[in-house]
Amino acid sequence: SKKISLVADFDVERIIFDYEQIGINVKRFFKSSVCKLYQCNKTGYRFYYPFMSIGDAKFYEDLSKNRKNYYSERWEHKKTLQYISKEDVVLEVGSGFGAFLLQLKSNGIKAKGLELNNHAVTKCNDNGLDVRELLIQDEAINHKSSYDAVCYFQVLEHITNVHSFIGASVETLKKGGKLIMGVPNNNPYLFINDKYHTLNLPPHHAGLWNKKALKSLEVIFSLKLENIEFEPLELTYTDFISHQIKNLDNKFLNKILRAINRFFPKFLKYFLCKFIKGRNVLAVYSKI
Repeated sequence: SKKISLVADFDVERIIFDYEQIGINVKRFFKSSVCKLYQCNKTGYRFYYPFMSIGDAKFYEDLSKNRKNYYSERWEHKKTLQYISKEDVVLEVGSGFGAFLLQLKSNGIKAKGLELNNHAVTKCNDNGLDVRELLIQDEAINHKSSYDAVCYFQVLEHITNVHSFIGASVETLKKGGKLIMGVPNNNPYLFINDKYHTLNLPPHHAGLWNKKALKSLEVIFSLKLENIEFEPLELTYTDFISHQIKNLDNKFLNKILRAINRFFPKFLKYFLCKFIKGRNVLAVYSKI
């Protein structure tokens, strides 16, 4: 929708400085002193602007070299295997170093991957995986209605033209085929309590997703939402609680949280894990 609202402004100099702390120079992505976050009022999808501030292939190569666990096995991978059968032909967009493709291969499932990080593509090919340096829009030109499942994990939040990206994904699916996507769940803590969470900002992330935005996709595309699952908070609880204690601005509430975590840590963990969803969400659609 063209009906959008401004959510927040971000100081570019601070963004650049924070990325330097993890060994990545991002000055080339910013042409102004302010980066803005907007929200689509119809869907709830949030996106950063201007789009030129979004990372390129070299950025992700630098990131993968600086953060050794950037491409790794994820909670979403195991969950997705429940929705795929051995007879399916699968396309993964944004394959990284092939963590999910290796799981598919070990289960005897035929799959192909697309990846724009040349360094990662070479690694995948060396490991016997069929991964190509290609956009999903280009794949859709010659492979319409070709796949039983199209998957991407921690990819959609990096895309600026989400309509073209998702539309091309749907084109490559057979009728009744599954579109499966895993994205960060921005409701619990990534954005709410830490506006300047480095890897949730450009040039790493282009947009922020939540349940409402994911559900809205079945109104825009020929898709039916089959299921939404959230990663259990307990899987990343240690990071979650340390993040909350560090970033909670209210000094009174911060002291209370620290005290409860010190004297009643098991109770606090049980309570929070019962009522707060985890950091990632998996959405499963079928093509109509």
